[in-house]
Amino acid sequence: MSYQASEYWGDLHQRDDTSAVGQSGLPAAFNAWLYRILARNLGRLLHRHGVLDPAPARMFEVGSGRGDWIGFWRQRGIARIDGGDLVPQAVERLNERFGTTGTFVVAEFGAELTPVAPERTYPLVTVFNVLLHITDDRLFQRALAQVAGLVEPGGRLVLVEPILFDSAFAKPYDPKVTSRARALETYEAPLLASGLERVNVGAAVVLANNPIEARSQAALRRYRRSWNWFAGRARRNPASSRWLGPLLLIGDRVAMATGAAPSSKLAIYRRPTP
Repeated sequence: MSYQASEYWGDLHQRDDTSAVGQSGLPAAFNAWLYRILARNLGRLLHRHGVLDPAPARMFEVGSGRGDWIGFWRQRGIARIDGGDLVPQAVERLNERFGTTGTFVVAEFGAELTPVAPERTYPLVTVFNVLLHITDDRLFQRALAQVAGLVEPGGRLVLVEPILFDSAFAKPYDPKVTSRARALETYEAPLLASGLERVNVGAAVVLANNPIEARSQAALRRYRRSWNWFAGRARRNPASSRWLGPLLLIGDRVAMATGAAPSSKLAIYRRPTP
């Protein structure tokens, strides 16, 4: 059967744990470590590029899911966090849990109708592993334009996505597949056309996600063996996440210093001030 996003994500959200919004085939405890590793890297990289200097008063989160990132942003001084998600049940939970400091709406990015009121723009907009699940190219390009439209003059757009530096690793559209890694130019063209400019694109994690590319086939095989080792043990014995997670955190910290980027990328764009 072909991938139907609303049904697929509606079913996953019945779990209400990190596996519903992360690696769905891996235990929630291991997913929590993957989030922790990414958060550690993001905190450092966002500081390096001045995204939170100073921290904006408000932001919009595309694909808020369970609200796993809301604490991260609050700790960095952002008082109001609005967001949107495809799944009505998820949005209801978000408003129950976090509605005192933000508003969450049902929003299907890529749909013909603009998912958020066009007069609402933000100094910070984030999209963390959401656009890869819009597998149709036409809807994907429209979603990027809609996301860019949320960024106010002087504001930043922060993406964490499986962006490919080497387009040779991109795979064609398959209606049954629930996610796609796409080349950087495929992400960037709609953003630049919408008036944004690139600040930086680089590794978000190295070892703490499924590898999608490398500088050589031999290197890619090594990254895959590493990921399969961690993921396989976590899957067979979820309790092992309590030691697999710290081990992966240390390994990823070392690997980030090499400049390799075989997995998720952090991409930062800004809208120039007139």
